[in-house]
Amino acid sequence: MNKLKLLLVMGITMGLVAIFAGCGGSSTSNSTAGPSNVSRDTVYEFYDKVQLDQTKEQVDAELGVIPTESSQLKNSFTYVNDNTSFGVSVLFDENGVATSKTLFYPMTEDLAFLTTKAVTEEQAESIPDGATYDEVKTILGGDGTETSATQIPFEDNKVSYIRVWVNQDGTMLQAVFLTDGTTNNVMFFD
Repeated sequence: MNKLKLLLVMGITMGLVAIFAGCGGSSTSNSTAGPSNVSRDTVYEFYDKVQLDQTKEQVDAELGVIPTESSQLKNSFTYVNDNTSFGVSVLFDENGVATSKTLFYPMTEDLAFLTTKAVTEEQAESIPDGATYDEVKTILGGDGTETSATQIPFEDNKVSYIRVWVNQDGTMLQAVFLTDGTTNNVMFFD
C-alpha cells in the first residue's frame, strides 16, 4: 500500500473514531448497565447484528429501534438498546448500504471486563509498525475488543478494524489494523 493510501486509510478510520466520540464518554442515561451486570453478548448485541453491505432498511428491521441521525456526518445513524445503553453507530454510503460500524457504549470503563490483562503506555510504544493481531496479543497478553469495522473503498472494500484494550480506570490502548491485517497506528489514551 503506498504512503498516500495508507494516510487516507488512517484518516478515514481516525475520523470515524472522532465522529463517534460519544462512545466511551460520560453517559447521561439512567441505565443500570455497567461492569457488574453486563456480558460480552450485552455489549455486542447490536454490533454483531449489523453486517457491512446490509441496507439501512435491513439494519433498521434487524435492530428494531429508531436510530438517531448524526448531525456531524451524513448517512450516519446510532442505534442504542435503551435497556442496556450499548449499541452501534452505522455509516451508510450514498446507496444506503452499511460501510462502517462502530461499537457504541456508555463509558470506556464499561468495556474493561473484556480485557484480561492491564495494558500500559510503554506496551503501546513497544508495538512495532506492521505487527499482526497475533503479535499484538502476545505483547499485550490478551485479546483486544473490536470497536470498529470499516470498508476501505480504494482497497476493494476490504475491512480495516480498530481494537481496544481497556483498563479498569478507563485508560486504554487502541490499535488500528489495516486491510492487510497489520497495524501501524497504536495509541494509548489516559
